[in-house]
Amino acid sequence: MVYSDGLDLRNPAAATPIGDGCRICERPASPQRAFPPAGRALQVDENRSAFAPYAVS
Repeated sequence: MVYSDGLDLRNPAAATPIGDGCRICERPASPQRAFPPAGRALQVDENRSAFAPYAVS
């Protein structure tokens, strides 16, 4: 709760949605993803840097 100081906790738009788990989460640009999503092809480009750890197609 220390980090919620100053946040409007009654505002639903202030919340960040989370998925059921990284492998089945549908959010393609999740910066919190720990694993690539199941059933989706990874886009690998060594010349690109992104906020999300796994780029998917």
